[in-house]
Formats: sequence, C-alpha cells, structure tokens
Amino acid sequence: MPQKNLTDELTTVAGLASAVVVHAQSYGIDIVPICKALDINPACFQSMTARISLDRLCRLLEACALLSDDEAFGLVSVQAYEPGSTGAFGYGLLSAPTGLDFVQFLDAHIQYVTHTSYSRLLVDERGALLSWTFAPIIVKRDQYVDMSVALVMQRARDLAGLLTDQVEIELERPRPRNIQPFRECLTRKVSFGQRMNCIRFPPSFLEAVNPACDRRLHELMDMQCRSARPATLDMDGDFLDQVRHYLLLHVCDGEYPLSDIAPYFGLSERTFQRRLAQHGTSMNDLRDSIRREVSFNLLTESELPISEICYRLGYSAPSAFTRSVTRWFGHTPTEVRERKSA
Repeated sequence: MPQKNLTDELTTVAGLASAVVVHAQSYGIDIVPICKALDINPACFQSMTARISLDRLCRLLEACALLSDDEAFGLVSVQAYEPGSTGAFGYGLLSAPTGLDFVQFLDAHIQYVTHTSYSRLLVDERGALLSWTFAPIIVKRDQYVDMSVALVMQRARDLAGLLTDQVEIELERPRPRNIQPFRECLTRKVSFGQRMNCIRFPPSFLEAVNPACDRRLHELMDMQCRSARPATLDMDGDFLDQVRHYLLLHVCDGEYPLSDIAPYFGLSERTFQRRLAQHGTSMNDLRDSIRREVSFNLLTESELPISEICYRLGYSAPSAFTRSVTRWFGHTPTEVRERKSA
C-alpha cells in the first residue's frame, strides 16, 4: 500500500470518477485490485461529497487507459456518467441561467472540484477564456483532464446545444493517435501539446439562455460549493505547513517575491519574514526543500525528460537544476534516475 506523500495534499471530487468502474468493465477490466494498490476506496466514487487524492485518481485512469490500450479512455468514460455525480458543482452547472453564468460558476469553483496551481478567467469582446494547469508533481494527468473537460462540455451542450460547436479547446496532453473521439466528445476546434489547458467560449455561448435554468438552485449550489471548498490555506494550521502548501502549488514559479506572497497570508512582508525566522527558516530554505522533494518524485516516479522537470521546477537552465540535484543527492539527475531503476 503506498504511503501518504506530498501529492496527496492535492485532492479532487471523488464523484468525477463515478463512470470509471462501468467504463472499465466494458473492457473487462476489474479496477478493484488497481484501487487497492493505489489505496483508493472505489465506493467513494458514488459519493457527492467525498474527496480523493488527485494524483491517485490520475494514476488509476492512466492504468485503465494502458490496460485498455485506449488513449481516449477517460474522455469516452463520461458516456456512462450520471449528471450531478459531482454534487453541488454538477447541479450548479446544470442550473446556470445563462452561458456566462455557467462559465463564471466554472471559474469560481474549479478549486472546489480539483486543486489547480493556476486558473484564470478572462472575459472580453471575443468571449471568455478559461485557462488552468496543475501542480508539477501531478505527473500523469492526461486522462483526468480529458474526462473532466468532456464532462464540462456535456453540461455546456445541455445549456447551449449546437452553439458549443464554436467552443475552442487547447490541451496540455500530447496529440493522440486518433483525434476523432476528441472532436466528437469535445469540439472540432481542439488542439494538443499546449503549455496550458484552455477553453474559449464564444460570445454566442455566453449569451445563450439555459432552457433548464433554475436561478435559485444555482445560487444555492454556489453557496454550497463555497462552503465545501477545500482549504488551500488553513489559517488555523501550522504556519510552515501553510507556506509549504503554497510553494507546492507554485513550485514552477522561478521567483517568490514577498510582495506577492505576504498579502496572500494577510501579512506584511516584514511580518512574514519575521514569522519564518521565528520558525528557524526562510523562503529560500523552504523553496529548496520543496524543490528537493518534488525533483526526487519526478526523477524516480516519472519518465519526464530531465529538461521538462527543470521547467516544472522553475529553473532557468538545466545546468542550475543539475547543480541543485547534485547538492541534494550527491548525484546528477541522470544518476538519480538510474540508481532508482537499478
């Protein structure tokens, strides 16, 4: 059974995987032993409130895709998905009065559904652009992103019908061998190999009126999502744990200016530095510790190119990353990876 690790701090709504069991069975795959190996209780998939490790769910989906030899496993699994299985989030999307309400609700509660390290919504005369990505330590997330975007597009079609044909989607995942399932489940305007996941909703979608809207239910689900949102910062918790969690989500940022970080914690720069000093540490020490842990995870648990790991950890050049790894472990990145596999 895997030990709890850094990645388990990032969670997602268990109901997102409610269709995985059914879809896996269509390939003759029994996910119970896979779940057991990953320390996941598949019964939680039927819960509207349970949360599970994002990393472990991603690993489950990638295992199913590998066993089924289907790059579109996560994408197509949504055909067995029952609307509302994500609880308040799903019902909030279903009841949105307009396309704009739908997009704003999606943006407001993306952190409720899943921990992201970055998400941003821009609305202008060209429509709405929602961009997001995950913390670098979530290595294999293609199937999870495919599934979650397909679910959003299902709800978007319920609201706006054929207007969703004009939605444009960009995905971080590599281009699949067969892109037809993606065009059918998402949109014909889909591209791959991007630095960030993006969905652009055209003005016609934002103006669309939901035939099944329920403004009161939508408002209630908004309140429910806000109250149930996982805390990215537990102000009652240990101060160092709070800072470590922040750095974990922003480990790919090359710099950590105190002018940006201190206000996040409701502190002045001077007070923030003093609090760290009282705990016998500094931002540089904490950043170094996080980078050390994440680099070991990526070098030994993934097949990511070392250049990609360097980028994910916010290093400006591979040589700087190599120096850090050698200082931490006494070996170069290549040697650390080879010693693990030996």
